[in-house]
Amino acid sequence: MFIDIGIFIVRAVIVVIGTWLVTSFIGKKSVAQLTPYEVAILFIVSNVAAQPLVSMDSFKTTFSMVLLGVSIVLLSYLSTKKPFYRLNATPSIVINKGQINMKELKRNRMSIYALLSMLRSQGFFRIADVEYAILELGGDLSVLSKEASRPVTPEDLKLNPDQQELSYAVVVDGVVIEEALRALHQSKEDLMMSIERQYRVEIGKVLYAEMDSQGMLYANLRPIYNEGNISS
Repeated sequence: MFIDIGIFIVRAVIVVIGTWLVTSFIGKKSVAQLTPYEVAILFIVSNVAAQPLVSMDSFKTTFSMVLLGVSIVLLSYLSTKKPFYRLNATPSIVINKGQINMKELKRNRMSIYALLSMLRSQGFFRIADVEYAILELGGDLSVLSKEASRPVTPEDLKLNPDQQELSYAVVVDGVVIEEALRALHQSKEDLMMSIERQYRVEIGKVLYAEMDSQGMLYANLRPIYNEGNISS
């Protein structure tokens, strides 16, 4: 019995490692960004991955998973070449100049109610406010509002706000992220001094801190140290 349990554990470990390698090899796409052929192959991968848990052939299964992962990468590569552009299908204009395009809705098997739901999730509660709506490859909806319904921007008000800078997590749960500091060209000593100056605590008492390329620091302290400490 213990031997059987050990064999099962080994199979499970092999499957987990194989699945991790395949998903890492494929890339960082979310499910919503997967193309139809990628979804189809991943369904097959998930089915194949479960086989070692009920059969003896773990290594053949892992090889099959890797082969399927390679096929996804190959198809993704081909889709970047001109003759194969349509592998990824094409976006669909479901609202064109304020008018619902029923032909495109039917082609994508989408109802008007589903379209309205997606528009609401984008902040548009009236089709009258929408000039164009495009159903993208991953299933997301891109919306261009009518000019009269467009939110006011700083440019409209003749304002010139400062460009927001990219921030990096420099402390997570009291641990300094050295890679982030290198990207910011900051030293650990500089970070410690900034935290002590602004928050009057040591790094170990910081739950989370982020810094941008201009050196602006924002931190959340652990709950017991948070009262009375405000960023400046």
